[in-house]
Amino acid sequence: MKIMKTTNSTILALYPNAMGVCYAVFDSPKDLVDYGIEYIRPVCSKKSLLKVKQYLDFYRPDIVLLRGISKQRAKHSKRTKKLIDLICEVAKSKGLEVHKYNRRQIQNVFSQFKAVSKYQVSKKITEWFPELKALELPIRKRWMSENHRTGIFDAIAIALVHFYVNE
Repeated sequence: MKIMKTTNSTILALYPNAMGVCYAVFDSPKDLVDYGIEYIRPVCSKKSLLKVKQYLDFYRPDIVLLRGISKQRAKHSKRTKKLIDLICEVAKSKGLEVHKYNRRQIQNVFSQFKAVSKYQVSKKITEWFPELKALELPIRKRWMSENHRTGIFDAIAIALVHFYVNE
């Protein structure tokens, strides 16, 4: 991936979903520091927000990135939308820069690398970060539910889009 800008900022990309909270931490476009999923069971915004606060305290990011959800998308749960808003409030209260990137923005950037579907994006990310090979996603048929590891690639994709559009 051709990314021009380097930064000395720590970036925390968060991707809340039905599984819990997926995250990726970058110190630079090519320096993926950490990533993972915090499973929250039962699903609860309060527990998710508590975990996010722990991430903010532990990683001490300069910038927080989140998934953007348009108001027209009924597919996403109200709980997830509200959680994203709460995360924004907490991050801003700590004086952190916050950005949101939606699915269309991710597709626009990754389409330049011939990756549009989530599966194709995950393959491209695995190509750029070989340490993620063990997390590689299987091809998903329409009737199959999304793999639980998809959120990790979504969080990483958000961070890469941020680096790409802010070159």
